[in-house]
Amino acid sequence: MKKSLILLLACFVVQISFAQDDLLKVLKSEADRNLAVLQQQAVPAYFISYRVYDTESYFILAKFGNLMISQPDQQRLYQPFVRVGSPELDNTHEIKGDDYGSYNDTYTGSNLLVMEPNAVDWKNTLWRKTDELYKNAVKQYEKVKANVAVKVASEDKSKDFTVETPEKYIEKPLTFKDVKPDVKKWEEKLKYYSSLFNENKEIQNAMATLQVELIRKYFVSTEGAEIMENTYSYRLMIEASTIADDGMALPLYKTYFAHHLKDLPSDEEVIRELNKMSKTLSDLRKAPVAESYSGPIMMSSEASGVFFHEIFGHRIEGARLKQETDAQTFKKKIGEYVLPKDFSLIFDPQLKEYKGFPLSGNYIYDDEGVKGQRVEIVKDGVLKSFLMSRTPIEGFSKSNGHGRGMIYYNTVTRQSNMLIESNNPKTEKELKELFVEELNKTEKTYGYRIEQVRGGFTTTGRYMPNAFNVSPLVVYRVYADGRPDELVRGVDLVGTPLSMFSQIAACGMEYNVFNGMCGAESGWVPVSCVSPSLFVKMVETQKQSKAQNQPPILERP
Repeated sequence: MKKSLILLLACFVVQISFAQDDLLKVLKSEADRNLAVLQQQAVPAYFISYRVYDTESYFILAKFGNLMISQPDQQRLYQPFVRVGSPELDNTHEIKGDDYGSYNDTYTGSNLLVMEPNAVDWKNTLWRKTDELYKNAVKQYEKVKANVAVKVASEDKSKDFTVETPEKYIEKPLTFKDVKPDVKKWEEKLKYYSSLFNENKEIQNAMATLQVELIRKYFVSTEGAEIMENTYSYRLMIEASTIADDGMALPLYKTYFAHHLKDLPSDEEVIRELNKMSKTLSDLRKAPVAESYSGPIMMSSEASGVFFHEIFGHRIEGARLKQETDAQTFKKKIGEYVLPKDFSLIFDPQLKEYKGFPLSGNYIYDDEGVKGQRVEIVKDGVLKSFLMSRTPIEGFSKSNGHGRGMIYYNTVTRQSNMLIESNNPKTEKELKELFVEELNKTEKTYGYRIEQVRGGFTTTGRYMPNAFNVSPLVVYRVYADGRPDELVRGVDLVGTPLSMFSQIAACGMEYNVFNGMCGAESGWVPVSCVSPSLFVKMVETQKQSKAQNQPPILERP
């Protein structure tokens, strides 16, 4: 199969030096001024960085044909970071002895800068917060030194902070009017979309939303980094739900992500999806609850993206592998087979599009001022590398631009755009034949075909079983004897990672994208996964939890 990586950067993104605006100048001058003073203290600071998100957005929500919310939002949030000690040992070092394991407190709170161009106010705000963070960093550093003195030596002897070449990158400013949609037009669209559920009285809730967001990201550091980057996006989401007679909640979602308004789907496409969603929800109410199962499954390309994100992606995030409370599933497996020999797995945050799909995990520079790099994690089944932030691990002393976090959090290593490839894909017919063959071989009457999932979670620490859970929304029971597929409900995929990877047998030629939000230690960040359909020889499922409330007695008006 021909492999291609397509980089489509908007035409206004050019690496030339535009005049630095006043905010960038203030951030840079204050970082340098504050460090000059704090370097002279008894416990010296050695690094200061400032992040700022200038955010403008518009949110529209309609329910059952009625406009509920249509409002703009604008805010300027900032986050300072202070390191004391040295890159070899600083205030971010792991404190051992916490059985549950955690990164040093990553939450920094909601810190606001005034919107007006007021350099004096900006300086005062940064001064107060930097002083507070320095004092907290000194306290934390003293705890670190005491902990190092009384605990066993760390398995990983790497430093606490990488040395990187500072970057300077300035994008031409965008204003919200450059990306803002026709609000009245979209209010009517969303009212119409959500009204299409009115005829189905079995649906308990239905809404359509549009979120438009423009963020101008600033990053400066005392190393000399100066970055201003625009990110903007459109998310159209349709959501509807019903309740089965046994109390099980049955939601369905459809999200469309785009970098340009014109790339959102047509009305005809959305309406087809809405009608399909409405019928599926009614069918799910009558569908039998699936029993616990262990055996072969097929997974659609849309579902397999979440599958790979949860069971694989979080286990190759470098900062996590440094924590001695982490299970470190792959840390010692560089050069070993971890996936089938025809599989390759790549992360590339610079891509805005891949195989025709827009990607929401796109950025040029990460939240530590490092350029996002293409990383070949697995090549022909063999583990080659990890995702790295500025927290190094043994054997990986440099960041590859995957230090990420919400503006409310300090950064840790996070995923970006995940791309799954195979040099031996199967047709969907061949994939089905392999699936049925495995059913017969294992004497299974049926297996499952997973069509849609809503998300999942995974545990990577040593303090409890290292496992994952993926929650499907649409699942079909596929019979080995050729009977028609049967819709079922209440299925959760569960398991442990290494046993699961060994059961991945083949992938298809059909690709789809998962554009979602991933929540972890540094908050919610946008991620993508472009993945093929999958055939897995052995998966365990269990019944989903469900509410015990009866469905409404009265029919929805």
